Amino acid sequence: MLTVRAVIGWLDAWRKRSPKLGGGDLDDARRLADAERAAGDVPDGCAWLDDRTVSDVDLPLVFRAVDRTSTPLGAQALWRWLVAPAQRLDVLARRERRLAALADPALRDRVHAAIAGQTANEAPLLPRLLWEPTRPPPRRLGFAVLALALIGCAIASALVAPPLLVAVIVLFGVNVVVDDWTGRRLAAQGHAIEALVRRLAAIDRALRLAEVHDPAIARDLAAFARLRKRTLWLSIRDPFAIADLVRAGLLVRVLLLGSFLHQIARERARLQRLVLWLGELDAVASVAIVRTERADARVPRLEAGARRIAATELVHPAVVDAVGNDLAIARGLIITGSNMSGKSTFLRAIAINAICAQALHTTFGAWHAGLFRVFAVMRIADATEAGASTYATEVAATGALVAAAEISSPPALFVIDEPFRGTSPTLRVPIVVATLDFLSRDHLAVAATHDLEVAAQVDAAFLRGYFCEPDDAAAGEFDHKLRTGVSPASNALQLLIRAGYPAALIAAVRDRMA
Repeated sequence: MLTVRAVIGWLDAWRKRSPKLGGGDLDDARRLADAERAAGDVPDGCAWLDDRTVSDVDLPLVFRAVDRTSTPLGAQALWRWLVAPAQRLDVLARRERRLAALADPALRDRVHAAIAGQTANEAPLLPRLLWEPTRPPPRRLGFAVLALALIGCAIASALVAPPLLVAVIVLFGVNVVVDDWTGRRLAAQGHAIEALVRRLAAIDRALRLAEVHDPAIARDLAAFARLRKRTLWLSIRDPFAIADLVRAGLLVRVLLLGSFLHQIARERARLQRLVLWLGELDAVASVAIVRTERADARVPRLEAGARRIAATELVHPAVVDAVGNDLAIARGLIITGSNMSGKSTFLRAIAINAICAQALHTTFGAWHAGLFRVFAVMRIADATEAGASTYATEVAATGALVAAAEISSPPALFVIDEPFRGTSPTLRVPIVVATLDFLSRDHLAVAATHDLEVAAQVDAAFLRGYFCEPDDAAAGEFDHKLRTGVSPASNALQLLIRAGYPAALIAAVRDRMA
């Protein structure tokens, strides 16, 4: 007959074999990259995306679509990859080797079991400890003097001067108060150190798996063997809390935490490597799972210095039942077409797949392209608090792209939706044409517009494409297929009719169009 203990044990084993994958909090996932960026660090061989690009291409939606990590640290590493795409092929080659090693589902299960144990409330601890500026570690000399004074008085009172027992009691009380006061000041750092030690133990377990063993990481981990052992002094417990009282009286916790913080300050770079290795192991497993789950997932072909994109059946990974489209551009693409036909979604699909190719070494549809710096301007609104109009905001946002275009290498991919919509058509068309021609001089520019004159006047090297309602489709139904050429019509008036605008108003519009 099964006992309650056996059932609980079985459920716990099942939970460890089947970790919850993905679905973590985005704010927690961002913590590592935000802390690293604030510290002025840049991942080796990578480049940060600007905040507008991250927002305008809906990168948080993409993260949720590809997140299969089992730990908050893994989610942080995955987000870090997405917001800092690689700019070197060797960085991606290393990721692909790790991906190939984790192609086996059984191995991924063993990896998840090895790295398990991190809870959501630990998410902010390691970024704060290892990347954010911290207060200087406490000076240990004064605490050591108090601890030694207590020990000395205790020995003296026992051997030669019993009256010193009063001093022992007083010093013990003082030390307990000091321990409590200092412990409160160092509580956050103490919790972070505990989390760090648990993550170091997880690294140790993961390194025991031959398929993912890394000698360099093993050497880095060995440097903290003493720290891991010394933390055991802080974990000793007894039913009467005598161990806690002794530790407080001898200031053991304060002295050890001070020692740990000094070592962490000296070895911060090494600890960062260890933490990133563990997080990236989970992120790699996540990408490997996505590759098995999605029939549209592909390994991209990338060439350093190439200024072209050739894609087949390209889709947006966060759009359900997305329609794939083919693409081949060597300078730029200008898209026209009906409202709500899919122009903006396709622009995002291009930008997102460029990012995923260089972050996850995985795209959604076949992808053969260069390595790009990706910039997007797709959502423009007036900045009321700053007193800036829509046009002024557009000028500033697109100006950042123009500045990026002044750097000829590595090439950039510029993605713009309805450029300069905040000004009149008379000025808009020449401004947009001149801007797109400038951006595509040494780079790739992809834009969507309702101005057919822009499509007519932009450089002939631009590919022209459009989305529309098929002739045999019901009103408002789109097949979301990219067609070659310039849109022959607009559905703007039809949308007014479908929305129930008065017949007199519709007739007035038609009269003015005549």
